[in-house]
Amino acid sequence: MNIYHYHITSQGDIIHENNNIVDESLINMIYKNMEFNRTGRFPNAKYHLQFKDEELFLTVEDKPIVYKRLIDGVLYMTKQLSITFNPQDLRSSSEGYLYHKSNIGEWGRLSTQVTMQLSENIHEWGRYYIYKDEKVERVLEPLDKKDEIFIHPKDDNHCFGCGKGNESGLRMTFVFNTKTHSTETWIRPPKVMMGSLNIMHGGMIALLCDEAMGKVLTGLGIKAPTGNLSIRYHKPTYMDQELYITASLISEQGRKLHLKSDIFDQNNVLTASATGLFIRIITHP
Repeated sequence: MNIYHYHITSQGDIIHENNNIVDESLINMIYKNMEFNRTGRFPNAKYHLQFKDEELFLTVEDKPIVYKRLIDGVLYMTKQLSITFNPQDLRSSSEGYLYHKSNIGEWGRLSTQVTMQLSENIHEWGRYYIYKDEKVERVLEPLDKKDEIFIHPKDDNHCFGCGKGNESGLRMTFVFNTKTHSTETWIRPPKVMMGSLNIMHGGMIALLCDEAMGKVLTGLGIKAPTGNLSIRYHKPTYMDQELYITASLISEQGRKLHLKSDIFDQNNVLTASATGLFIRIITHP
C-alpha cells in the first residue's frame, strides 16, 4: 500500500509535495472518497481515503470543501462537484469568513472570489452579518455557536414584528442566550415606524420592547401573551440609525412572568425601557 500526504489550503488548493494538483479527475476522486481519519495514524491528518493500492492522508487549513465559483445560483468545488446556493445555508465566522452547507464535512468555505461576489449582499447586523437581496433577508448564524439560539422569522407567522408571512411586517430576527435567558436584536427602523420630527412613534417603541420580551419566552419554550406593558421614554429615539434592543427574564411567579427590555441608540445611549407582565397559557390534556 502506497501512502501519500496531501494538504488543502483555505482557498481550496490541494497541495502534494509543494505542487498544486490541477488534475480534475484526481481532485474529484479525492472529494468523492474522503472521510474522517479513523485509522489512528497521522493524527494531524483529519481526512483519509483509500483508493485501490493507494492510501491518502489529508490535512486541511480550514475546511476540506472550498467553493471556488458561484454561477447562476450554483456553488462549484469543481466542474463536477457542486451544490445549489441557498442564503439560509450561509454561516459566518468570527474572523469574517463565509461558509455554506456541504455534503462533505458539513460546511464548505467560500473562496475569496465567491465572497467578493456576495459582498454587496452582506451587511453588518450588530456583531453579526445579514444577507439581503431582492428576494431574501437572512441573518447569518455563527459557524460555531455556543450559548446562542437564533429565532428567525417563520413563513407561516403573520406577526407584524417577527412573522415572515407578513409582507408589511418587520421580519425581525432575535438571538436568545440560553445561559442568561435574554434576547437581543438590531434594527434600522423603516419609515413605517416614524412618528414626527424624525422620531420613532411611541407605539412602535412599545412594539419593539414587547417583541424582545416575548422572544425570551419563545427561547424558554413558554407560551404567554402580554398581560401588562409599561414603557418609559428616556430620550427621543431617532430614525436613520441602527438600534440595539435587549430583553431578559426578571422573575417567575406561578403563571406570571416578569420581564424587562431596553432600547439603545447607535451611541449606546438608553432611549427607552419597558417592563412587562406575561401570563403563561395552561394547556389541558
